[in-house]
Parts: sequence; structure tokens; C-alpha cells
Amino acid sequence: MTERPLLILGAGTFAVEALEAAELSGRTICGFLVSSANDRTAPTLERLPVYVPDDLPFTPADVVCVAGIVSTKRQAIVDAVEARGFTFVVVRHPAAIVSPRAQVEPGAFIGAGAIVSAHTRVGRHVILNRGANVAHDVELGAFATVGPNAVIAGAVTVGARAWIGVGAVVRDHLAIGEGAVVGAGALVVKPVAAHTLVAGSPAAVVREGVDGL
Repeated sequence: MTERPLLILGAGTFAVEALEAAELSGRTICGFLVSSANDRTAPTLERLPVYVPDDLPFTPADVVCVAGIVSTKRQAIVDAVEARGFTFVVVRHPAAIVSPRAQVEPGAFIGAGAIVSAHTRVGRHVILNRGANVAHDVELGAFATVGPNAVIAGAVTVGARAWIGVGAVVRDHLAIGEGAVVGAGALVVKPVAAHTLVAGSPAAVVREGVDGL
């Protein structure tokens, strides 16, 4: 059966990374989708059309989707598209390394140079950015984001919508709560409560009441 073309949600800079990874994986790209006309700064991106929901010429049977969005807006846009019956696929850059013993759920994006080890679960619509290194037995909750060159050691649980910043390091056997944010370059040596921002080395609480970035 012929593989359906890919529709990328978002039309910002990260959407182009998703485009490149998908193209290098051999996928055909049919365009980008933004949530409203206010988000469409140009009618095309990388010579591909940028659609809004009212002018989308595809049905759920025509295409599959992935989100090229790193902010917390990702979930609202994905939920709206899924409510219309569209389905999502994993997009994995060919330079990523994913253990055959790992589980990667639909909608996840795995960037160039990322590593996913055995018995790790990458949840729905998780983004693993360039060079992210995720060790064995890690649980990444839905819509979590792991920044470029971040390192997550073994047996860590990362909650839904949590954000692990660029170059951060998370020690083994810890829990990062739902919606928590780990600042760029932080060294996490103890659990991070839900909806808490930590930063520094060792990481300390900076602010509470956050929900990802």
C-alpha cells in the first residue's frame, strides 16, 4: 500500500526540521497546517503550501500528520486535528538511533543524532530534539519535550508536557513531574515536582505554577 503524504502541523522554524527529517526518511510532504489565518505569515514555506483548517483540501484518509511545534501550543493544535479524525505517525531522522526494544508512540518526533535506549517508552507527540540522549527504562509522557543534547539517565519518569532544556542532565531513578521545566544546562539530582521550574547545577526551584514552555 502506498504511504500517505505527511502534513506537518505548524509553520515555524521547527516545522522545517520536521520537514527535513521526514524528507530524509523518504516521506512525501504535502504542506503545513496552522491553526488560523493569524498564524499564516506566508502562503508557502519551503515551496510547500501553508493551510488553515477552513481551506485544507485533504480528508483524514488522504494524509497523516506530525506536529512540528515545540511550544505547549502543540497539544491544543494536535487535539483539534485529532478531533477531526486525522491520524499521526512517528517521524524519525535517519541519523537517530532507536533501540528495537524501545516503544515509540504515534506523533513522536525524533531528531538527528538523538538516542533512545532499550525499554524506554516515548509517549504520544513527544519531541526529542537533536542529540537528545535518553537511556534505558525511561518513561516520557505525552507532549514532553527533550531539548538538544539533553541527557536523561536510566529509569527516569518524565511527566506529560514536561520540558527538559538544552544540554540539561537528569540523574537516574528520578521523576520529573507533569508540566515541569528543567532549565538549559541544569544538573538534576533529585525529583522535580509537577509544574515546577528548576535551573542550575545542582538544579534548584526557581518558580512554581508552570506548565511546560
